[in-house]
Amino acid sequence: MKERTVFLDKLRVAATCAVVLLHTVTGVMDHTDMGAYPLEKKVFLVILDLVCWCVPVFLLISGYLFLNPDRELGMRKMLLKYCRRIVLALFVFGVPYACLEQIAAERCFRWEMTGKAFLMVARGESWSHLWYLYLILILYLLTPAIRKLLAILPRPVLYILLAGLFAGSSVLPWLAKLLETETIRGLPDWGIYFFYYISGSLFRQKSGSLADTESPGAAKAIAGYAWTAAAVLGAAMACSRLNGNYTVQMAYNYPFTTVLSLLIFGGGSTLCRMVPWEGKAMDGFWKQAAGLCFAVYLVHPVFLNTAYKFLHVTPLSFPIGISLPVFWGAALLLSAAAARILCGIPTLKRYVL
Repeated sequence: MKERTVFLDKLRVAATCAVVLLHTVTGVMDHTDMGAYPLEKKVFLVILDLVCWCVPVFLLISGYLFLNPDRELGMRKMLLKYCRRIVLALFVFGVPYACLEQIAAERCFRWEMTGKAFLMVARGESWSHLWYLYLILILYLLTPAIRKLLAILPRPVLYILLAGLFAGSSVLPWLAKLLETETIRGLPDWGIYFFYYISGSLFRQKSGSLADTESPGAAKAIAGYAWTAAAVLGAAMACSRLNGNYTVQMAYNYPFTTVLSLLIFGGGSTLCRMVPWEGKAMDGFWKQAAGLCFAVYLVHPVFLNTAYKFLHVTPLSFPIGISLPVFWGAALLLSAAAARILCGIPTLKRYVL
C-alpha cells in the first residue's frame, strides 16, 4: 500500500534497531550487579530512556492498522491469519530457544528437553523477548471487540478512557516509585499496552484517507514541532540521569516514554495523512528492510545470548564507549543477515515471518 509504506516502514526499521540496542543493554543489566559499574550503569539508564519508545511504537503501528474502521477485519481473519502467525512464531522459535536454555543450564542435551520446551513456551517460559508475542496475541484476539467498542464509543468518552489508562497505569505507578510509597495505587501496569494500541487508531483521520493534501505545509510544521519536542524531551530524560541521584526505572509505562512515543509516531502520521505521497528511490529499500524486521526481532537474542551466556563476553568486558556500539552493531548486522536467509524460505516467510 503506497499510502502507508514510507511512514510505517521507516518506523518499523527504527524501532527494530532500538529493540536490538535495548536488549544489548538489558541483557547485561539483568544478570549483573551494576553497583560495581556506576559509570556504565548511568550510561545504560540513559540509553534505556532513549530507546524504550520502540515497543510502544510497534503497538501504535498495530493499532493504526488493525483498528482502522475502513478495514474489514473479523474474528475469522484475525484467528486464521494474524493469530496463527504469532502462535507459529512462538513455537517455531520459542521451542528451540527453550531447548537452548535447558542445554545451557544442564550442559547436555536430552530428547526429553524438546517436550519440556513445548510446555515452557505454552507457559511463557522461553526467552524473555518473546513476551511481546504473547501480548500481541492477546491484543489480536481482542481486536474485533475493541473495533466494535470504538465504533459506538463517543470520542469524548474515548479520550477520558485513554486519560484514565495513562494516569492509572503510568503516572500513578511513577509517582509511587518516585515518592517511594505504597499509598498511591493505580491500575495494573499492563493497562498501558491497551492505551498504546487504542491510541494508534486516533492518529488516522476519521475518514481513513491518507491522501488529504489540504495543508501539506502545516503538516510539515506540525511534524517538525512534534519531533523537536521529542528531541528536547529525550535530552531532558538523559540529563535527569547524569547526577546519578534519579534512579527510578520503569518499563514501557514510564510517563516520559509514553509521551516520547506519541510524539515520534504523531509526527510521522501527520506527514503521512496530509502530504502527498511521492515515490522515491529509497522507498523500495525501506519496504525490504521493514519486511525483515519481525525476523530480526525473533533472532537477535541468539547472537546476544551466545556472547553473554556461552562466551561470557559482554560490553562490560571492554571500555563501554567502544564495546556497546560494537556489540549492538554486530548483533544487528548478524540478525539482519539471518533474517534475510530465513525470509528466503517460502513456507517460513508465508506463514511465520
